[in-house]
Amino acid sequence: MRKRLPFRSSITLLLLLACPALLPGRAQAAGEIYWFSLLSEDVDAAASFYARLFGWEIVPSPTGGLMALRDGQPFAGMNAIEDRLPEASESLWLAAITVADPPQSVAAARRLGATIHQDVTELAGWGRYAVIQDPQGAPLMVVEPARSLGGRQGYGGWRWAELWTHDPGGAATFYREVIGYEVENVPVGDGVYSALRSGGQRNAGLVKLERTDIASRWAPYIGVTDLRGILVRVWQERGQVLREPAEVDFAAAGANRVALIADPSGAVVFLYQLDERATADPTVAADARRATPVPAAPRSGDAPNIHVSVTIGYGFGPGWGSAYPDFMRMSVGPY
Repeated sequence: MRKRLPFRSSITLLLLLACPALLPGRAQAAGEIYWFSLLSEDVDAAASFYARLFGWEIVPSPTGGLMALRDGQPFAGMNAIEDRLPEASESLWLAAITVADPPQSVAAARRLGATIHQDVTELAGWGRYAVIQDPQGAPLMVVEPARSLGGRQGYGGWRWAELWTHDPGGAATFYREVIGYEVENVPVGDGVYSALRSGGQRNAGLVKLERTDIASRWAPYIGVTDLRGILVRVWQERGQVLREPAEVDFAAAGANRVALIADPSGAVVFLYQLDERATADPTVAADARRATPVPAAPRSGDAPNIHVSVTIGYGFGPGWGSAYPDFMRMSVGPY
C-alpha cells in the first residue's frame, strides 16, 4: 500500500521525484506547460491505465511515488493522495507552468487574490517553484526550471492545455500579471477560441465554465493517432469516456477531433487527434509509430460504450456535481 499524502505534501514529493532524472536542455520560455503531475486516490490503478493506453513506462521513485517515462525520459509525476470524499473523486492532473521570476509571480498572485499553498522554494539543481490556487479555484505550480523536459510533446504526450474557469476576464488579467500570458482570440468555425499566448507562441486555451457547481482547473491534452481505437481501450481498461469525439476547427493547434476521458481514479484528460497536415510530417509520423501501444486484448463481453456519466469533485472548490456530460456546457471567447 503506497502512503497517501495530503495535497500540499504530495506536491513537494512529486517535484523531488522529478529532480534526479531531469536532463539538461534548452531554456524554456515563460508560459510553457512544463510538466503535469497526477495526484490520484488510486495511483496504482491509474498508472497501469496510462501505461496500457499510451505505452508509458511507469517506474518507481526512491522516495515512494511513481514517474512516467516516454522514450526513457521523464514525462509526468504520479502520487497517491488521501481519499477525503468517498462519494466523489479528488484526483486530478496538476499543471506546472514556467515563469521568469517566481517571487514576482507569487507576489502578483497574492495581490490579485490567489491562495499560496507553497511559497517560492528552491530545489538544488532543479530550480524554483511555488504552488498557488488562482482566484477562481484552479491550482497550479509556477516554476523556473534549471533544466529542461523538452516542452510540448508529440503523440502519447502533452499537446495542449486548457484553463476551465468561471471568470475568463478575471483569469485573463490574473494570468497576464502572474505568467505573462496575453489572450489571442482565434477564429474557429463560426466562433472564436481564446488562446493564451507568450513568447511568440500559443501555449494554452481559455474556456468559460457555465455551471457554478463545477470547480475551475487546468486540463491537459494528450496527442493520439487513433482516437476511436483509444476510446475503446479506455473502456476496456476501466476508464470512462466522458465525452464523445467532437470535431474541432483550430488550425493553430492542428487538431481535428477531441474527446474527454477519466482514468479509473477519476482524473480527467482530453485526447487530441492531429489532423492530416501534422500526420504527414515524417517526424510526427515516426513519433506516432513509437508511441502507439499494442491494443489490449478484449475481455469477454466487452463492448465500447461512450455514453456514460460520472460524479466527481475535488477539494479546491465546489464539487463537480451531477452527470458529467452536462459539465461540457462551456463557452468560448472572445475574452
